[in-house]
Amino acid sequence: MENFMIIAVAVMAGVTAYSISILLNKGAVFGSALVTLISGIVFPHFFPEIGVKLAVVATCASYAGMVAVKNVPKIWEMAIVGLITGSLFILTSEAYVGVGGKLGTIAAISCFAWVGLKKVVGTVTNLKKEELLKTKSVGN
Repeated sequence: MENFMIIAVAVMAGVTAYSISILLNKGAVFGSALVTLISGIVFPHFFPEIGVKLAVVATCASYAGMVAVKNVPKIWEMAIVGLITGSLFILTSEAYVGVGGKLGTIAAISCFAWVGLKKVVGTVTNLKKEELLKTKSVGN
């Protein structure tokens, strides 16, 4: 249940920070700061056992929400980046505890992973289209 909450918070926080930044045109820093502030107040109050961890996850995802719109142009893509962020947070929770820069690194890796995945899928799709066009032209 805890892992589900971590991923859900990461998706919501990333999408919220992105929305404030891009859709409301308030800027990436403001979007991330607002999400971090609110999550730091709300989560520890309503979830005393894991609230601090959820606030940290929201902070991490808000960093991912600072991504440029040219790299993540759609809100559903940001939700996927949030999913990746939450998953990486869970996978790295025991690694480098207390080391500075961990949250920003997770956020950056999540964004890079999504952009890379889109490029790979786009390349494969283009190769398949070219192959299909060659096959059709040879058959004529």
